[in-house]
Amino acid sequence: MSELYSTIGTRTYANLLADPQGADVIAIPCKPGNGEVAAGTVMYREASGLYSPAAAANVVATNQLVVLKEDVATGTAPASGETATAEDAAAYRAGCFIDGTVKLAAGAALTDAQKAILRGQNIVFDKKESTGTFTNTVSGS
Repeated sequence: MSELYSTIGTRTYANLLADPQGADVIAIPCKPGNGEVAAGTVMYREASGLYSPAAAANVVATNQLVVLKEDVATGTAPASGETATAEDAAAYRAGCFIDGTVKLAAGAALTDAQKAILRGQNIVFDKKESTGTFTNTVSGS
């Protein structure tokens, strides 16, 4: 008897969101030549309309900023005279993220000033919900 169903592959997404309500997901065209870009990386829209990983200097109020939802392979820079293409990727245009999970290019941490700029574009941060135990008893006096 042949096997009708099987698992071909699985995908586990990084837990980036502190609150899944209000997250706004869009598809972005990535600029080729940035290699492997990790989920949680801040991306900015260049003048060409393509998105690249944001360095500290790119996190400014005049740039459109998003947070990658998934890892994306953008390949290597094309050689002279060649054309390169990169994958489109899912990204959050807005959302409430777990503080510390969103990074800049090359894994650099966000500063408070950069978080304030992101907040202006509806990308906010909160702590992860705790699943620790607690006592819910009240003592009478």
